[in-house]
Amino acid sequence: MSKSRARAFVRRLGLSVLVAALALLSAGCLTQSTTTPSPGDTSETTAAGGGSGGSGWMVMVLYVVVIGGLFYFLMVRPQRNRQKRAQELQSSLGVGDEVQTIGGIYGTIEYFDEETDTAVLQIEGGGKIRVARRALADKVRPRGR
Repeated sequence: MSKSRARAFVRRLGLSVLVAALALLSAGCLTQSTTTPSPGDTSETTAAGGGSGGSGWMVMVLYVVVIGGLFYFLMVRPQRNRQKRAQELQSSLGVGDEVQTIGGIYGTIEYFDEETDTAVLQIEGGGKIRVARRALADKVRPRGR
């Protein structure tokens, strides 16, 4: 199994576990029933009300944990991975590499200006453009590889 397929599997597995936990929490909340006191009954304790005040907080905390986990696995973690890959790409680029910018322009890196954090690209037709280093999206690989 390739790394990307394994990561996708682990991501789906983690998401499934979080959804199952949320479903169990919801089922636990729905099974609590309230009872109406009979006319002669003076106790005001119900199954979901006065007698179990602490369990309501526990369920709320569990909901926050599950939703926080979903938020982490669906938004924060993938964004960190994208940032890490972009940083690795930026550090691996060198003079002479053929690149594509985030705007879709293809060119060959002529040199980097470290002071302004830009790169000068030689584009087709002999033109040169200067772009921000972070605007370099990907290395272009020759066809057939």
